Amino acid sequence: MEVFLSKESVQALSALQCSLSNTNSDGFLIGHKRGDMFFVEKVIPSQKDFYSSRQNYFELSKKIEDRILGFYSFHTTENKLKKILTPLGYGKVFLRLDRDDPDQLDIKPFAIEHDQDFFLLPIILKSAR
Repeated sequence: MEVFLSKESVQALSALQCSLSNTNSDGFLIGHKRGDMFFVEKVIPSQKDFYSSRQNYFELSKKIEDRILGFYSFHTTENKLKKILTPLGYGKVFLRLDRDDPDQLDIKPFAIEHDQDFFLLPIILKSAR
């Protein structure tokens, strides 16, 4: 599996890296999937811990025509992972982002998979950087 980040999504994540606080450092990846390839076209910042309820998530998904491809987080915690390592996140992509170096965006991509338990499977990153 691979994830491709459009130029616009890389630019948005880089801009967010400079401006976000740890309390608002999560969001959604918007795009489409073709075969084993995730195509991230844009990102949408979210509230803390991605969404407040399943209903809230489904309302957002409906408004953007079911194009939520996955999630990103600049400050990944166990509580955040618990929220996406569920049936709701299965088959989506997760980007763990490192904010340590303001000049370098460190992206670790994963697919959310399931085999008796939900887990993050490392995948290949490609981008239009």
